[in-house]
Amino acid sequence: MSLTVSSLLLRTIPVVLAAATALNPAVAAAAPTGTSGGTLVPLRSILRSCDYSAIPTGTSTNNATVSAVIRATGGGVAADVQLSETSSPGTHFDVILIQAPRASTLPCTSAGPGVAVAGLDTDGVGQGAATVRDSIHSGTTGVWLFVRRASPYSQTPAEFYTSDFVAPV
Repeated sequence: MSLTVSSLLLRTIPVVLAAATALNPAVAAAAPTGTSGGTLVPLRSILRSCDYSAIPTGTSTNNATVSAVIRATGGGVAADVQLSETSSPGTHFDVILIQAPRASTLPCTSAGPGVAVAGLDTDGVGQGAATVRDSIHSGTTGVWLFVRRASPYSQTPAEFYTSDFVAPV
């Protein structure tokens, strides 16, 4: 089997983009499409306000690997989230899709205008997936994700992950 230059590039580019994204998450914004036509978005353990600004004092356990593919179609947006929890099988997470721009004073942790929420429960080996959908509201230019595990002792989540960048819609 011979490979043409174009078929070799099609096989190599996704691997190079994945490596570049792992080394520098800001590169992900330059590579907006994932394998299924959406925007591939890695998530990291960074606590953010509803306006997407980082909260430097936010700390959490970091036991999962989380990524999503975000797709905008027609007047709606959907995010397919994959989570691999390494320490706690059978764990519940809230998956929150937040439309941007959004003021930091507006709530963004429960369903409402510009915010959609879904649940994700990991299986016996710590794997989980969820899809969250919403209609795109007027003025929305992008969306981002907030995945959290509630703390029984605090209003700050025990574990959280947010999008590395706001995905355009």
